[in-house]
This record gives sequence, structure tokens and C-alpha cells, in this order.
Amino acid sequence: MTLTQPALVRSLDEPGLEVAEAGRKAARLAELRQAGFPVPPGLVLTVAAFEAGEFSAGVLAALRSMADHFGDVPLAVRSSGVAEDGDDRSHAGQYETVLGVTGFDDLVAAVRTCWDSADGARLREYRGRADRPGLAVLVQPLVPAVAAGVAFSADPVTGARDTVRVDAVPGLGDQLVSGRVAPDEWAVTDAPVLVRGPHHVLSAEQVAHVAGLTRRVEAEAGSPQDIEWAWTDDVVLLQARPITALPAAGPVPVPVEFEVPPGFWLRGGYTLKPLSPMNTSTLIRAVNRTSANLFTYAFGERVEVLNLGGWSYVRIVPLASVDAVRARARKVVEAGRADKHGEIVDRWYAEWLPGLRAAVAEVRSVVLGELSGPGLVAELDRRVELAYEAQRLHFLVGGVSSMVWGELGVVCRDLLGWDATGILPMLTGLPGKAAEPARELARLARLAARDPGVLQEPAGEFAEAFQTYLVEYGQRCLGADLAEPSLAEQPRLVLSLIADQLDVGSDPAAASAAAIAEREETVAAARARLSGVDLTRFDRALVRAQRAFPLRDDTGFEAHVAWAQVRYALRELAARMVSSGWLADVDDVFLLTLDEVRAAFTAGAAQQDLVRLRAGQQAWSQAHLGPQTYGEYQGGPDREPVLAELAPADRAVLEPMLWIDSVSELGAGHRAAAGDRLLRGTAASAGRYTGVVRVVISEREFAKLRPGDVLVCPETTPQWSVLFGGIGALITDTGGLLSHPSILAREHGIPAVVATGNATEVLHDGQLVTVDGTTGAVEVLDAS
Repeated sequence: MTLTQPALVRSLDEPGLEVAEAGRKAARLAELRQAGFPVPPGLVLTVAAFEAGEFSAGVLAALRSMADHFGDVPLAVRSSGVAEDGDDRSHAGQYETVLGVTGFDDLVAAVRTCWDSADGARLREYRGRADRPGLAVLVQPLVPAVAAGVAFSADPVTGARDTVRVDAVPGLGDQLVSGRVAPDEWAVTDAPVLVRGPHHVLSAEQVAHVAGLTRRVEAEAGSPQDIEWAWTDDVVLLQARPITALPAAGPVPVPVEFEVPPGFWLRGGYTLKPLSPMNTSTLIRAVNRTSANLFTYAFGERVEVLNLGGWSYVRIVPLASVDAVRARARKVVEAGRADKHGEIVDRWYAEWLPGLRAAVAEVRSVVLGELSGPGLVAELDRRVELAYEAQRLHFLVGGVSSMVWGELGVVCRDLLGWDATGILPMLTGLPGKAAEPARELARLARLAARDPGVLQEPAGEFAEAFQTYLVEYGQRCLGADLAEPSLAEQPRLVLSLIADQLDVGSDPAAASAAAIAEREETVAAARARLSGVDLTRFDRALVRAQRAFPLRDDTGFEAHVAWAQVRYALRELAARMVSSGWLADVDDVFLLTLDEVRAAFTAGAAQQDLVRLRAGQQAWSQAHLGPQTYGEYQGGPDREPVLAELAPADRAVLEPMLWIDSVSELGAGHRAAAGDRLLRGTAASAGRYTGVVRVVISEREFAKLRPGDVLVCPETTPQWSVLFGGIGALITDTGGLLSHPSILAREHGIPAVVATGNATEVLHDGQLVTVDGTTGAVEVLDAS
């Protein structure tokens, strides 16, 4: 074939194709095709055509010849920038690609789209003040892919050089690059392992073939590479470039040996990150030692948490026998008759809460940097002891408080015929730590609205209020691991949350006022139907319930504040170990146990070898997410015979506890399949909202959220309340009417659907959904 304007059109089969002429993408693919890699044939409209700045007669003639060359074959038209795919900047996603192009007119329009992207606002922002680089356009037959995706010859997150990461989606790869479809994610070391994935579009053997191609491209280039590929009857190579900003090589994975004890174990749902050894030896140990307090007046023994293969697993230890159930029933009846539950609530407000706050204030007044070595160890021990006591009180008071407000549930059931959805409005909008941090964040947003510049450089009244906020609400552990930084350590994140509130125009104060108004209306409706003794009974139960209901979250707040003080002492101790050469990095302290840190600091022993081992074990755990459960579920002893033998008056004393059990189910019975347009869950907070999905797995991903997003997460803790002033709706995998996400959503007037089962797996960032918190339905409007 003879092509017109040879200076404007080049073939991938021509030797010596230069970057300055064909752009880096096309020039690199020409090298690989000529080296025998499975690159489709192609023609390049060179940089000279782009620099002409218009569709001159010569350029149009060149495009006509290219269209004639390919005939009626659908084409892929891709930008090939001179500056893209470099070692320092990839320009990934900055230039345009047009797929399914046929004929001369479509080809002209596609080239115009590619050229226009070189002057687009996003590319100008990406380049900064750099001059506009040259742009060629690569034209190839469109690969009829059954699957496509990207692959990295080294793990781009951990930096592990022995791991190939392969992402795959059905059909064409533009769905993945644009973020419209969540991929199957594979990790390939010795053999392919499916990390997560809704599609299963490739077999393990096919993934191994893609990984082999990726490694061959890396070997040819002499450096880690990421590729774009497609699968027809075999793998096809569509692009190859260096991996930019690759982290230092991660630790070599070290297998973790463990045995699963008898019992039914459920994987912890708050995070998808392996437990740190420090957390296992502090907070997790405290949970195991103090959780029996949760069942002081309830049918259960304790909560047990274990580190199995690096992951948190939980089981509820039941009472051992029917006799134990009978003894517990007698204890609860006696406590109920003596109102021990109300007494514990009173002691929290009058004694324990002021004591905890005074102890924390004293701890905060200590300047850790001024302590001697032995003094710092003693201070660490004091803080651990304080955290244990705060954890004990969280379980005791939080558990008992439910017995108190359960009285209201029984009263409303018996006198009004209401279920939990009827009484919960009467317990919403109460003073407490569930919504207080977000309301105070909104106050900061109102201050910032006067001068948004303070969000870049806090000053004046805003700076003072901001610092107070970090002390009062930011000095607490965000998640279930001391290794995670507190909000006080991430002031820029807090400032971004304030900016989000300004952008979305949210008004937590208005939401709070609406909750209070609904509470008062619901109380008035209940009182209007009652009189005499029944009204007196209702009023007494209501006062007690509103006093007790916030305590589960309030006690948890105080416990997390105490654990944050432990974290700060550990980091000070670690900083001294780093300066002495005993640790390489401050955060390495969380790869040790509490006892190991004490001993190493006291003895002046280097810990780098042990840290290296633990880092390897963490890397192995991260790549080997344990199953959802271990063991077969076995219920405890049957309590029904015990309840049946109770006198009616004694059974009545137990009714609040039984009512709480009936409405506290943390369900996840629904599961959707990839591509489903309707997800079902538990209606947790009324309202209807349409918005963009943002999947947030852990506290480290808070910065992903954008104003008005639909937050999709496994579960939330009360600490996540800071996010609720800027989101539009909430979807969780697990939960129930009384779970933290449900309470937080109702406090903020945000539509919420919980217990969807697997929303975090089947929904993906950027998808458009409608959340109906009244019916428990999530409609997927963009199912791509």
C-alpha cells in the first residue's frame, strides 16, 4: 500500500520510530511489536500533523489514506503524547482515547478529540507551567476483547518486586481506566490468587499468562512496568510504560503459622487491614480481659477476640450451661428489682465520667519529651492502666444502659403496639458524643465561611477554635488499632472535612433541630394515647431511656480518648529508640508488642531484625485475607426453659433485656451479585437521596470522600461521625437498627441502608445510586 504524506503517517512496523515523531506510547509499542510482543498492527498520525494546528489538506489526505487502509474494521484511536509514560510522570488519563471508530468522518472526529485533550484544563493543570508537548495519534484495529485490564510487574502499593498485580474487567478496558467498573484483582507471586472480584472474567491460568507477559515486558525494559492488555483468544499488549512513584520494595512476606481454637469465629468488620502486634497486646488484650462486663446483667459470658493469621476474629462466648443461664437470670432479676442498672447509669454521670476526664486531663498535661527514660516507661504504664479502666467502663456502662432504655421499648410495645422503629425517634437528637464532633465541626465551618483562607493557613478566632477541636475531639483513636493516627495528628484531613462541609452546604444544626422536633412530636403522640398509670409508666421509662441511650457511644468515646494517650506515649518512646539507633522508624513501634517495647527500651536493644520479621508477617497477612468465618455456629444453652419456669413478675423484670436482644440483630442476610441494579438491606434512617458512590474501607481512606458522596463501607464506629456532615447517604455491609451507622445517620438526618451484605464488593467509586432509607433499597442507576 502507498500512503500519502509519508511525513505525517508512520507504521508501527517501521524501524527507528522516534518519540519526537510518534509520541512515547506509539514508539514504545513499535519497539515491542518488532521485538515479537503481541502488539496489534497500527498507523501513527505523527506530531507534525498536530503541530500544524489544523486539519489542512495534507492532514485530511493522510487521514483518508489511513481510513482506506483499515476499511470497515472498527478502530481504536489513542493519543500518544511525547511527554507521557515517562519515568517521572505517566500522564495517565490526561489524554483521550476513542474506541469503535469506523470510516473517514469518525476518524477525523476522533483525532480532533485527541488533539483537543492536549489543551484540556485537566492537562494544563497536570503540566503546570510546562510548554504544551507534542502529540501523535495511534490508530489500530479495535481488539474484540472478552476481558481487558491493566497489570503491574511490581506491586504499586507495597513495592513488592516479586508480585504482579493484575486487574481485569469484562469487555473493553476503558471501563476500568475510567473507574466505571470495579475490577477483579489478582496477585501473582508463585501462583495467581484472586484478592477480590465480582466478575471472575479470567481463569487462574489466563491470569498467569497475563502476568508472564508483564514480566517479559519488564525484562525487556529493564525496569518495573505497567501494561494495558486485552484478551481475545490470547493476551494482546496495548500499552507499556514505567511504573512511576513506585514505593521502595516492601518486606518479603513471611508466612504466619496459627491454629484456630474451637468455636465459631467471625472476622472483624471494622477494617480490612491486618492487626498490628502492638494492638493485639494492648487494646485487643484489654477487650478480652474486660468484656465480661458487657454481660454483667445479660445472657452471655464475654467477647473473645483473637489474632488469627494477622486478622481480627471475634466470638461471643455463651454461658456454659442451663444452670449458668438460670443463675444469670436470678442475678438479672435481683439487679432489676434493686434498679442496679439505673444506679450504674447514675454512677457514670456522677462519678466515673468526671474521674476519667480528670485522669485524661492530668495525662495530657504531661510533657512527654521532658520525662526521663524510666519516667516515660512509668507514664506509658499509667496510660495503659487508664485505658483498661476506660475500656472496662465502656463495656459495663454501655451494656447496662441498654437494659435501662430497653424499658421504654417494652412500655411502647405493651401500651402502644410500637416496634423499635416507633421508639427510636424518641431517642434521637439527644446530647452525646454520637453527633457532637460533627456538630462542632460544623461550627468550625461557619467560622471558616467568613474567610475561607483560614482553611489553608488557620488564623485568628478560627485557629483557636480549630486547636480546641483537635484537643477535644481529635485526640482519640479513629479505628480499632493503635497503629492508626488520630485526627489530631492529621490536621489537614480535618481542614479538608471542614472544606467539604462548606462545599456541600450541609447544616448539621438544622438536622439536629429536625431530629429534636421529630422526637418531641413522637413523644407528644405517645402521651396523647396514654393516661393515668400508663402515662406515668411511660414518662418514667422515657426519662430513664433518654438519659441512658447515649452512653454506649459516650463511653466508647472516652475509651478511645484514653487509648490515644497510650499511642502518643508509644510514639515518644519510639522516637527515642530511633534516635538511639534501636528502631529505623517511629511507626515501627507498632510492629512490636507492649512487653517487647518496654524490654527493648529499658535494655537499649536494637529491634530492626524483629521489626523486619513482623513487617514480613504483616505483608503475608495482607495478601492472605482470612475467610469470613472459622468453625461451625453453635448456639449456647437453650434459655427458653429457664424463662418458662420464671414467675410472671420475674419474667417482667427480664423483658427489657429480651426486647433489646430482639432488635439488636446485626444482620447481613442480603447479598447482591455483580451488576445487580437493586440492593436490599435494613432501612436504618428515613429519606431518599441520589448521589455518587465512594467506597471507604478504613479510616485511612477518609480523604477519598467528596462533598455529597454516598458513603459505602463495611461498618462504622462512632469516630466516623466527623464524616456525616458532608455525605449525602450511607450504605453498609452489616449493621442493624441499633448499630453505630444507623444511630449516626439518624442523628444527622441522612438516609441510610445497612446490612446489605456486600455493598462494598458490588458497588464502586463513581457509580450513581439512589438510597431509600425508608424501604431499605439501593437502586443502581449506573450499572456499568
